[in-house]
Amino acid sequence: MTNRGLRRSQKQEKNLANKYDGKVNPGSGNGWIHKNDIRSEVFSFEAKTTEKSQYPLKLAELQLAERHALLSGREMVFVIEMGGRNWMVVSQETFDTILET
Repeated sequence: MTNRGLRRSQKQEKNLANKYDGKVNPGSGNGWIHKNDIRSEVFSFEAKTTEKSQYPLKLAELQLAERHALLSGREMVFVIEMGGRNWMVVSQETFDTILET
């Protein structure tokens, strides 16, 4: 990852943590304690950034992020920053749970 990409990623993580009362997981990609990038009381966020107009979303990425979230007792949110906006991907079960609360 380039320095510019790293700065964008860190800014995204910090902004998400602030907005959703969460904490950035230091070393989330290489540590074993806390996976995914941000954790809040309810959610575990896996955050990605791209300067391109598309992001190749893979089932394996979603399943891995979901597994890490569930192991920590949280709901998974997969966040893709693209085009200057964050796009949130959640399972239908998570979306239904959010609607119920």
